[in-house]
Amino acid sequence: MGDRLANKVALVTGGGGGIGEATAQLFCEEGARVAVVDIETDAAQRVVHAIDPTGERSLAIGAGLHEEPEAERAVRETVERFGRLDVLANIAGVRVWGAITEATPESWQFILGVNLLAVAYCSKYAVPQMVRGGGGSIINVSSANAVSGRSGMAQYDATKAAVLGLTRSMACDHASEHIRVNAVCPGPTLTMYHVRRRAAARGISLEQAQAEMRAAGAPNTLLGRQAKPREIAYSILFLACDESSYVTGATFMIDGGLSV
Repeated sequence: MGDRLANKVALVTGGGGGIGEATAQLFCEEGARVAVVDIETDAAQRVVHAIDPTGERSLAIGAGLHEEPEAERAVRETVERFGRLDVLANIAGVRVWGAITEATPESWQFILGVNLLAVAYCSKYAVPQMVRGGGGSIINVSSANAVSGRSGMAQYDATKAAVLGLTRSMACDHASEHIRVNAVCPGPTLTMYHVRRRAAARGISLEQAQAEMRAAGAPNTLLGRQAKPREIAYSILFLACDESSYVTGATFMIDGGLSV
């Protein structure tokens, strides 16, 4: 156990897997009390049991954060349980594949709701709680492809670029309230979401898909591999704790050199 987040309360969205799960675990290891929020309640509960079997320092919340009342409820239940809120890690995200010519009103509503509006809604209700506690830190997870172009992901990349603009404006708005707001842009990251998608598409086992993805690496990064979720989580931890007390409005490229 560490103490980089001792006496802090954190809310992690998308905490039921991938980068969100790794972040919740790392926050707990560093002394935080953690609310794990995911649209899949079972996934949130699984993570809570894994990181804190006693249940004394963690809370599972099932919520669809693309709906404003659900975001308000997640923040409210966190504060009711732990008495305050110091850190918000906006990690929940979804993908939509295809060129802009394939976009539909329904796909726009879906991806904007989760990737952008959920960040805004959670922040809207987290900020007043942080002000009451004397300040806090908000970390928004964007993507390396918010600044590096590619084909076939127009809607996803657009929403992730919007998160960077939102981050900068929030940093300006709330600096006087001692709230820091920063963004992390992960590059290719090997999560079970991607493994399951490849396995389902090819009709192979999860183990075989995972082995293939490890072997394939990420040739478009300078390091020639994909990140582990925990490697991304460490950057989120830095921005959450007091070690980054002079950092706000920043964009951290944690992408293995992809953006170079």
